[in-house]
Amino acid sequence: MRGRGSVNESVRKAADVLSALADAGRDMSAREISVLTDVPKSTAQRLLQSLEDSGLVRQDSDTRRYGLGPRTLTLGMAYLERIDVRAQAMPYMVRLRDELDETIALAVRAGSARIYVEQLEARSGLKVKAELGRPYPLWAGASGRILLAGLSRDDVIRFAADVGEAAFTHVDPPTLNGLLARLERTREQGYEWAFEETMRGVHTVAAPIRVSLSEMAVISVSGPSTRFNESLMEAATGPLMEAAREISSSMGHPHPPRGWNERHASTV
Repeated sequence: MRGRGSVNESVRKAADVLSALADAGRDMSAREISVLTDVPKSTAQRLLQSLEDSGLVRQDSDTRRYGLGPRTLTLGMAYLERIDVRAQAMPYMVRLRDELDETIALAVRAGSARIYVEQLEARSGLKVKAELGRPYPLWAGASGRILLAGLSRDDVIRFAADVGEAAFTHVDPPTLNGLLARLERTREQGYEWAFEETMRGVHTVAAPIRVSLSEMAVISVSGPSTRFNESLMEAATGPLMEAAREISSSMGHPHPPRGWNERHASTV
């Protein structure tokens, strides 16, 4: 009889396979998947067979390559339907998009990453967009830092330990103390800016939304760096924070005030 540890390890490896297929954006061979997930080819084939049997993976009968199966879409849509903040945020996102004519996005934390669950693109010819459902790192981008700032100090320290030096890429100094100090400033000002961090040529302003007593989402405005300069980012910050406050109120939770979660902001 297999122990719980081996079962959990199999689940983790299966999740790694699904993540690799999602990140690749194309069908892949079992050998490619084994390299990306750092498992023997035989293990990759066994995992792929199990995932195919459950509908989470499909295999092209001609190329014999693997891709995400239809059940992943069903599960993804079911997850999105449970995020009430999408419906609550939409009217305010429309208002912001019409007022600013830049891309408005809504993101939530998914473990050590963030995913965009809703997006309204700018109407102008030159615009930017994120990929809905794709995991983006928490350590990069204005939206990522907003979500990190909503975590407890201990959780931030654990996150940094898991991620390693990459967690300090966009903070100065590039240390744990530097990260904690940056998050303290984020909490104090109530918003974040990012200059070409997650995507080249894209500037972003983000603000927190209180979804529950323990959960936060983030709403952001993004535009091409050639147009969305510091002056326009400054002009967008006020309307963005107001929209975030209104969405939080519509969810029945007070918007995080200045210095929200101050108890988590001390350095080590």
